[in-house]
Amino acid sequence: MNQANPANPAHKTGDVPHYLVAHIRDRVAEQAYELGIHVDVRGDVVYLRGEVVSEERRRDVEEAARAVAGDHVIRNEVSVVSTRTPDGEEHLS
Repeated sequence: MNQANPANPAHKTGDVPHYLVAHIRDRVAEQAYELGIHVDVRGDVVYLRGEVVSEERRRDVEEAARAVAGDHVIRNEVSVVSTRTPDGEEHLS
């Protein structure tokens, strides 16, 4: 059994996947300001999926997840999407 370590929430939860997912989502929202990131835990691997607007945001998401993932491996599958301004006015009918 894992011993409690206040600096590492993964140890506080006993590495139960749904608790770890919640801790990672909270940290990503608080530290990286991203709400649409999907987190999956399978064994000792944490998968991050979703879309962000820059490579910097992608790194921020990964750093936030690493801060609470304990000994889990992080697989950052977050995509960077282009956000360009529209070419013209959009007409709605």
